[in-house]
Amino acid sequence: MRKLAAGIAFAAALSAIPALALAAQPNHQACLGHDVSGYAQGGAAFGGFISGLASGTGGVGDEIQAHLAGLVPDMVNPNSCNDPG
Repeated sequence: MRKLAAGIAFAAALSAIPALALAAQPNHQACLGHDVSGYAQGGAAFGGFISGLASGTGGVGDEIQAHLAGLVPDMVNPNSCNDPG
């Protein structure tokens, strides 16, 4: 019984250790800020787009991560994060 309790305690201790988050670096430094600045210059349409994402999907986090990873093609939105480095 003690070995079982010790095994459970050990497993619980291992699961409590936070895992490291790994993320790839974008191709270009500050590409997201550059692109968002350009989108915002388009006026109220960009604000409406962001508002729609926030209310429809619960946030824009997935879209931002896809943009940084270069997964958003330029045909959808101009994306300097996917330009060749």
